[in-house]
Amino acid sequence: MRVAIIGATHWHVDLYYVPALKGAGADIVAVHDPDAEALQRVCEGLDCPRYTDHGELLDKEAPDLVFAHAPHAQMAALAMDLVSRHQPFHMEKPMGVDWTEVSTLATKAQTEDVWNSAALVSRYYGVVQRLRQLRDEGDLGAPIRYYHSLLAGSPLRYAEWGVGWMLDPALAGGGPLWNFGPHVVDLFLYLVDEDVAQVECWTSDHVYNLAIEDYALIRLTGRSGALGVGEVSYTMPAGYERFFSLTTDRLHCGGSSMGAGSVVIRDGDEVTCDGPDSDTVYDVYVADTLRRFAAGERAMATVRDMERALRVMDAARQSARSGELVELRPA
Repeated sequence: MRVAIIGATHWHVDLYYVPALKGAGADIVAVHDPDAEALQRVCEGLDCPRYTDHGELLDKEAPDLVFAHAPHAQMAALAMDLVSRHQPFHMEKPMGVDWTEVSTLATKAQTEDVWNSAALVSRYYGVVQRLRQLRDEGDLGAPIRYYHSLLAGSPLRYAEWGVGWMLDPALAGGGPLWNFGPHVVDLFLYLVDEDVAQVECWTSDHVYNLAIEDYALIRLTGRSGALGVGEVSYTMPAGYERFFSLTTDRLHCGGSSMGAGSVVIRDGDEVTCDGPDSDTVYDVYVADTLRRFAAGERAMATVRDMERALRVMDAARQSARSGELVELRPA
């Protein structure tokens, strides 16, 4: 499969996508970034044409599938251009900073029947796959509470990685709320399987005193009354911490491991989960994305799924600014 990469200076490209695409046997035929100088420093070892104009890349290389990246505020416009060209694409989250733009994009992609995939990679973790299977089989039970934290280190690393726009709220949408929030909110929607009725959010910027927040606490209430709490931050002194927990009237699971060996306790019995963890999840999800595209199957997550998450995140941002609870009408 002939794959092109747009926005190659995005940190996910060298860190995750190039190794995963190579491992899956994809033929990376071209890479793009508007920063000509930076473009020469990334995707080391790839012997393929490099473009500063993504339109020229698409016209000359005609890739089967594009893996697209851009500053968050520019993502929706880039994706809309890909849809207008009927170019199948995968895009990194969050795909925009305005959920209404992403909603318009989702409708356009559906109307034009353009294959698309959104990087809601947390759906591939072993424990998530097992819980979703139980839900689809009617064995999950009624969700009661959900908790998900994603705590990372200093945001100053983004400037060091050459993506200083991540520190600009006009380009990034915010700090960890807009960076990690899609994963936290999406898994609530994906597993609890109901729309969010109420959102409250509190943010802090006292650690680094930047224009973006460095911590956000999100409280979600589902239409059935299920409660969800998400914590996202750039406050870890070093490293990375994740914790996930879900309780229903039939089961409970919780822990820092979301991959192989994680345990779901259901009706008093332990069910051991199998599947990828943080070390292997990108390899698995990229390979599956390529497989689904080749087979003409729907992606694991699409622009429409990202729209649902961004609608909740937008409400969280409103709540953080106003200090008030935000009610969401049924979609």
